[in-house]
Amino acid sequence: MRGLKFLMLVFALSVSALGTAAPTTIEGVTWRLVSLPGHDLGALGGPGRQITTRFEAGRVHGFSGCNRFMGGFAVDRDQLVLSQLAGTMMACPGAGMAIESAFKGAFAGTLRYAITDNRLTLTPASGAPLVFEQEPPPVLEGVKWEVTGFNNGRQAVVSTVLGTSITLAFKDGEVAGSSGCNSFRATYQTDGKRIVVGPAMATRKMCDGKGVMAQEREFLAALESATTWDISAGMLDMHRADGERVLTASEHGK
Repeated sequence: MRGLKFLMLVFALSVSALGTAAPTTIEGVTWRLVSLPGHDLGALGGPGRQITTRFEAGRVHGFSGCNRFMGGFAVDRDQLVLSQLAGTMMACPGAGMAIESAFKGAFAGTLRYAITDNRLTLTPASGAPLVFEQEPPPVLEGVKWEVTGFNNGRQAVVSTVLGTSITLAFKDGEVAGSSGCNSFRATYQTDGKRIVVGPAMATRKMCDGKGVMAQEREFLAALESATTWDISAGMLDMHRADGERVLTASEHGK
């Protein structure tokens, strides 16, 4: 079955079109806010703090400068209708909270939208427009990722065992890293946001500590089950075919 999955993915890669065209719809694209009237978005800090949003299949989700948000949306000709948004409720220092509050106040209700080249403009009935740019496609390779949570195979995403570090890096068709005790490596293939990971090979060191070896087995099994990946606000998020989360990871050292 896994061999068949690889063959199907290789075929898909062979027929995929190259290049990134300018979007003609708000859906399927990650949009980065570049203009919020009355606020300097540079105060949010680095790339991982930028305000982003993505629309897919009637659902909108993103990062509002301090917290993640999600909700529903509908499109009626050139009108974008947003439902009430839900999200995390973390407090952030500095200008983050003020900018987030202003963004959420403007990113609400019914907005007129227009797409020109790689820019999305959302204009409320009264007030200045919000302007977004299409984000470049996220890059999976060339980054060392540190796992912050993984699926333990019992329908739960758990944190790593205290005192251990699980890392992974993707390069040239091979993913390698530390599974908390041993080093591991496996092959992988991607087609856009789809991914197939081959069986993992690991060193055979035995480690002390409660749950360390079980964690290693559960993490590697989770990694092999991944079928999709995405990166938002500097976080890697991988899922199985049934929608269950496989793992979350942040850039190592950040």
